[in-house]
Amino acid sequence: MRKLAFVFCVSYYFLACSDKTPVGDLPVIDVVNSIGKYQKLYCSDFFSSIELIPLETSSECLVSVAGQNRTRFILNEDFIFIDQENLYSFDRKGKFLHQIGRKGQGPGEYIVLSGYFVDTDKPSIYIQNLSRNILEYDFNGKFIRSFPIPEPDGISISDCSYAGDNLFVGHQRNYGKSKYNFCLFDRNGDTAKCFPNHYFFERAESAVSFADGALRPFCVDEKIYLKNYVSDTIYTLEEFTLQPSYVFGLGKYTMNRELLENIRENMRNGHKFSNKILRIDNIIGSPKYFFYTVGVSELFPRPKTKPVITIHGSISRDGVVFGIYDIESKTNVLLDTNEHLEGSMINDLNGGLSFFPKYYFAGENVVVDYWDPEEMKEMLTEEFFATKTIKDPLAHEKLKEILKNLKEDDNPVMVIAKLK
Repeated sequence: MRKLAFVFCVSYYFLACSDKTPVGDLPVIDVVNSIGKYQKLYCSDFFSSIELIPLETSSECLVSVAGQNRTRFILNEDFIFIDQENLYSFDRKGKFLHQIGRKGQGPGEYIVLSGYFVDTDKPSIYIQNLSRNILEYDFNGKFIRSFPIPEPDGISISDCSYAGDNLFVGHQRNYGKSKYNFCLFDRNGDTAKCFPNHYFFERAESAVSFADGALRPFCVDEKIYLKNYVSDTIYTLEEFTLQPSYVFGLGKYTMNRELLENIRENMRNGHKFSNKILRIDNIIGSPKYFFYTVGVSELFPRPKTKPVITIHGSISRDGVVFGIYDIESKTNVLLDTNEHLEGSMINDLNGGLSFFPKYYFAGENVVVDYWDPEEMKEMLTEEFFATKTIKDPLAHEKLKEILKNLKEDDNPVMVIAKLK
């Protein structure tokens, strides 16, 4: 089965817990023993170059990323797709092109944009409208068709993506007694195969939790990787089978049945709840590395980070730690912050803000992030640059030219890093 790259989103923490899959000879991403051993890593260790693309700003395509976790994007040879309630397309120079679909209940309209992904065979882009249906558009925003999302055993499928060979994959929420886990379906909304759920529990109260779902599938070397929240195992979808491929080593801080069975009570006591688990989030795959974040409770030592300003005020990101797993050497590193309290990788290429991948595009072997213009204008001063080692002076000059014309309320600046 040929697999294609697609987006996944991260707007909330993923929870991980042990299931019945034996570790055996599977590579272990050793998170628990990496906590407290934080290291400073540099962009030049991983990337050969960094390119900046400021997205055009107009009243037709406003995208604010300040303090946001849910902003998602896809990049390919010709387009950048980015959303924040609405989905917009830009060309690779940042020029705004189209809005893809719009809110409503008519043909080609969606009630809530709960996810989107691409099919480069056609090419098409798909919007998941809650768990009801999937809307298909061409890359110019023209509506093509919609088709229903199946509900095997009466439970809806969410977190859908294209799986190749005209099939889609999604996940059924696990409420404790769900029969299935991941499911494959076709363009007619017919189920092709459902993979059985093996993790059961008795929930004390009727409740819906993000711990019941799954992260969005991601693709590396034409292999699709899947992970649900109640498992510490990453699976590979291969020819209608799920093969265990990697395991997150979370020690005793995995999600357990007691927490899942009393999820409503535990969520009401969030402070106590968060101290009992390590939360894996935002996995981005590439041929050499997995990039991810882990939510680390206050029971552990944590890097001190710069607070993020949101519409509700200042919040701390101290509990969000960035991790990099080297696939070949089977080593795992959790990142420390720099003297400016920035997390992620220190940018010693163009001297700009720190960088951490949010998307991987196999066609160019690049990873992508975005920067908030308000933060760029605040931080990227001559005093800031003086503290940095800058290994690509030409890229640094391009960054300074962008800063001259950048306004605080502009659309984000896309950051594209070429992997070595």
